[in-house]
Amino acid sequence: MPSRPDHADPADACDLSRGISHVDAITVTANNGADLQRLLTCEPVRESFDRLIVVDNHSSDGSPEMARDAGATVISLQRREGYGHCVNVGVELSTGSRFAVLNPDIWFDDDDVIQQLQHQLDLPGVALAAPALVLPDGRLQDSARHFPTPLDLVLRRALGLELGAIRVSGEVPWVVGACFIARRDAWESIGGFDERYFLYFEDVDLCWRLREAGWTVRLDGDVQVQHRHGGASRRSVLGWATRQHLASAARFYRANPRSLLSRRLPEPTRWHGPLVGERE
Repeated sequence: MPSRPDHADPADACDLSRGISHVDAITVTANNGADLQRLLTCEPVRESFDRLIVVDNHSSDGSPEMARDAGATVISLQRREGYGHCVNVGVELSTGSRFAVLNPDIWFDDDDVIQQLQHQLDLPGVALAAPALVLPDGRLQDSARHFPTPLDLVLRRALGLELGAIRVSGEVPWVVGACFIARRDAWESIGGFDERYFLYFEDVDLCWRLREAGWTVRLDGDVQVQHRHGGASRRSVLGWATRQHLASAARFYRANPRSLLSRRLPEPTRWHGPLVGERE
């Protein structure tokens, strides 16, 4: 059974910000101390949220103590868990009708990122909105994409092609889960992240199921945040991260075999927004 938090002490945590967005943020650390320290000291991040909830995934590098000293609310897990489980635990502790999820390697240059993304959630039927992600070398990451086929994944790894990348703001099939804001009612309607995905593809699966449930996902390319993307799943063909990526991809395609050959979107059971003819 997945472990539940053995330490969650919101009463002892002070606000990281002046609460301008009325949104809590969740981040997960698994010995990501250097990135977490950078996030905790990012003033625009501190000013963007009512609380920063740090889910410590059984770290041994002092991450939970660092976060607690910085005023974050810390949840410590009893053993190493999958990423989706960690985020779900953090969301359970968060309050409000909306929340944000950030990787610890995210950095805000401006303090209005979340306010701008909230405008996307004000649109009918929008469950989740994400900014454009800027890589350390200044290039834009392909952070919004069409649902990938296995061939897309092979060519992406072998040739470095950004197949299926979407650069235009608006409704998109899925977004990379490094930084996004979500509506709680939409999240809860599908049960959040599927915890059977230990690492990777949980964001693809999340957006797929939101689409099936009649919600939409949007990219706001006018809002940009920095992402110190490590690309762990591409470093070694035989590495642990690559094996996790392959296992998660296999799980997704078993659950959604139509994606083996086609990027076609899933058919929604209902719409939470305008009728199809009224959509963008």
